[in-house]
Amino acid sequence: MRLATLLVPVLALPLAALAVGCGGGSDLPTGSWHPRGTGTGGTATGGGSNAASTSSGGGGSSSGGTASGSSSGAGDTGSGSSSGASMGGQPGNMAVTLDKTSMKMQLLDESLVNVAIAPNGYAGMVTLSTGNLPSGLDAKFDNATLSLDGTTTATAVLTLHTATSAPPGSASVDITATADGVTKTASVALLVQSVITLHIPAGVDNMGGTINNPITTAYGPYPIQITAPQGISDTNPVTVYFKNDDSVSHEIHADAASAGFGHDPGPFGGGQMDPYVRNVNAAGTYDFYLHDQGAPITIGRVIIQ
Repeated sequence: MRLATLLVPVLALPLAALAVGCGGGSDLPTGSWHPRGTGTGGTATGGGSNAASTSSGGGGSSSGGTASGSSSGAGDTGSGSSSGASMGGQPGNMAVTLDKTSMKMQLLDESLVNVAIAPNGYAGMVTLSTGNLPSGLDAKFDNATLSLDGTTTATAVLTLHTATSAPPGSASVDITATADGVTKTASVALLVQSVITLHIPAGVDNMGGTINNPITTAYGPYPIQITAPQGISDTNPVTVYFKNDDSVSHEIHADAASAGFGHDPGPFGGGQMDPYVRNVNAAGTYDFYLHDQGAPITIGRVIIQ
């Protein structure tokens, strides 16, 4: 009897310890804990504070805890790699919006387009581009690469610039956002006008030109080459404006009144637009200078062809 009494507690101890070690099975992960995908199942090491987990390729290794965190799997298939957010966001969820859908631009003009990328759950890098641009149009983003965090709308500014030779007419400017091979596009309908505004610069009287060595860059490029509209005429002209950016009055000398590029009737003030609008009705070469300077020492030339 004394021997039996001693054996019973000894045999019971391992069984009790085993029961404590198993934990009753209540800590095992459920099916909803696992990321979706066709990748091979990984191992889980867990417990502790249930820190946010990451999953790679739809079933890689995971560090226990809740389903929050990020996933690098490509959607439900688990194939490939993607920087989409764990909330299920994919590049295709992005939305591209512009602050304008149509615009008009003169020649030698600049205009801004504000671009907004709504991630709609997608987190990753996005590249902006404009694709094939119409002739005579340049475009530049202030930031062509944006980082999306899945929730915050990212923005960029596109600057469009027209050359003097940009052909007049309608064109489309396509703005494309590309992420992980997926593209989203928004477009601006652009009308390039046969209109140009030339500026008399501030301090033009002090630029140092002479008759033998005139200043040719005061009004922009020299010569200013313009593509004529098809069927240029009185009803379909090239319109040339002058703006006086100087603080004193000036007067434009020109001598092609029959073609619509005539002489100013008088000076116009500093900071003012020239009230005489030149509607040029024929292709040709048109020279001008500041009449008030007494001689052609700051000269300009417009060639319409």
